[in-house]
Amino acid sequence: MTIDNLHHFTRLREAHPELTDSMLLNSNNSSKFSTKPDVVVAGAGIIGLCYAIQLKNISPHLNIAVYEKSRAPVQKIGESTLSSFSRFTNGAVMPHDYFFRLFGLKDGLQFYCIDREGVEVTSEDIGGLDLSFQLDRRMSELFFTMWAQRIGINVYHGVEVDFEVSDKDQGSSPEVSTFVKLKNFPKPGGTEVDAKLVCDASGFSRKLTSKFGNKETFEGWNCDAYWAYFKRKEGGKAEDRLDHWDYPATKHMCFPEGWGWFIKLISWHHAPLANIMDLVAYIINKAKNGVAAEAIPSTKALSAMFDCPFEFITSIGWAVRNDHKFPENLDEYGDGEGERKFNYFKRRYPTLNKLMNDVYELLPRYYGKQTYFVRKSMAYRSPVVAGEGWFAIGNSAGFTNPLISPGINAGIGTAVLAANLTKEIFDQPPEKARAVMQKCITTYQTYSHDFMIPRLHQMNHYWYNSFRDHRLFEVMVPCFWTLGIDDIDVQYVDEFTEEDVNWVIGVGHDKFVDFSGKVLEILEPSDGLTVSKDEKERVVALTKQCMNDRSQLFPGNEWGKYLRKHDSKLQRIAGKHERDAGGRCFGVQCTLCKCWMHNDMKACPVCGA
Repeated sequence: MTIDNLHHFTRLREAHPELTDSMLLNSNNSSKFSTKPDVVVAGAGIIGLCYAIQLKNISPHLNIAVYEKSRAPVQKIGESTLSSFSRFTNGAVMPHDYFFRLFGLKDGLQFYCIDREGVEVTSEDIGGLDLSFQLDRRMSELFFTMWAQRIGINVYHGVEVDFEVSDKDQGSSPEVSTFVKLKNFPKPGGTEVDAKLVCDASGFSRKLTSKFGNKETFEGWNCDAYWAYFKRKEGGKAEDRLDHWDYPATKHMCFPEGWGWFIKLISWHHAPLANIMDLVAYIINKAKNGVAAEAIPSTKALSAMFDCPFEFITSIGWAVRNDHKFPENLDEYGDGEGERKFNYFKRRYPTLNKLMNDVYELLPRYYGKQTYFVRKSMAYRSPVVAGEGWFAIGNSAGFTNPLISPGINAGIGTAVLAANLTKEIFDQPPEKARAVMQKCITTYQTYSHDFMIPRLHQMNHYWYNSFRDHRLFEVMVPCFWTLGIDDIDVQYVDEFTEEDVNWVIGVGHDKFVDFSGKVLEILEPSDGLTVSKDEKERVVALTKQCMNDRSQLFPGNEWGKYLRKHDSKLQRIAGKHERDAGGRCFGVQCTLCKCWMHNDMKACPVCGA
């Protein structure tokens, strides 16, 4: 839908104050409501919308409807993206330079291993391979909603979906009724929609997958998360030993019980919905009309044009093992579980405590009634993720841990694969459709349940074990990079490819699974145990052999351009704190506003200087 009026939505709301947020959003759909769409998607989160966009791009004739129970996009956890997401948006949506008017720049990942005494800090990083974004989830889901609507997908907010599951003979694939129930839409009491295929993108609520069984959990410890939102203190400065703390990477503070994330992002939380819809429509129109990103006004100018205030905030939280033994009484750490356990880990590590006290200021109740948030026992998988007439993608299929941000960055693989399989099913003549459906069910079930989620779970155990000791940390982390990336110049291209589906942020490679399995045989079980000298020496020997093998296998990879602590032969160099010149991309700080832009930009996307 093309909106030429610069302030269409604000004027629409002024003329019709009775419009709810859902009505305003739904007014942007380009076609009438249909009771017989080809595909129904339950959930308008990022992964559900990316599935719909991918499917519409490759099968433009399909009628696709997305239903979301929330009245409007809201902030969620999961703000950090990697190359898989930015490559998808670059190829399936629009070039990434447009997005930097809306989202903060991200270049890479930085890790800091700290101890109980506050003495030692060991750092590892990777960057310069690609550019991605730190997402305000409200803005990102609004953008993808409006992009989907622009290309002919109807997205309806304020609509809850329910499914009916048909009984079938034992041994056959689970079947979902083609009749999808919409609660209180478009008429009171509910409406049935007859779809040919449905996609469960309902996230942790598992609207459809829950009907086929309870969550499967993994043996051993799980993880819980505690988080809140902060702003940078005026003049606040991190310790110098926290190398490059102000660089626009996702920061990780690592300790034996787990790790903490620090994600600086542009927040549009205080912008009214109608105003921010006008801003997004403006960006989409410019991109669709071929206006260069550099010709679009800066973030500050757009904020003034559309009366959309923005600010930089930082998402900070801990993802910690649930087998940790807390003191019996945590009252001294605050009120409620979230605040108490957040402050417990903050104070437990002097380096972390000093950083938080010196640099960050809490934003109480920034996103509503809560200040601190909790999510328990995060790792699980759904036992059945595909069947006759349906797929489940993203967190509805499973989740492991926020480490390396798989929710978006591995989840995008489930969206693309499911969309491609959906196209394959619809492309078949009637006499072949059932056989192809069965093949696609098997392909997707194997990918999500048997391949992706178990490998991500093994990756988390590998990482968490590296946090137990500084020596392990400095050898195991770079091994992960080298095993996850083969030929840099081939692995990192401008669009999301079929190979990316099986890349799974690096753990799709069999060599990583084999290597990490050998390491974990040495280090686990790890329940409260100190790593012995012999165990460390054996792991170090494995990592040295791994790094040597990878360096010889890919001699063209100049790792010194992407790792601050290593040279191009993957040797750790004492005193090296900068990447070698010549990397693919890097962040440059604006001299005027001090925000970050990438090296190819001619002007700062935030202030325009």
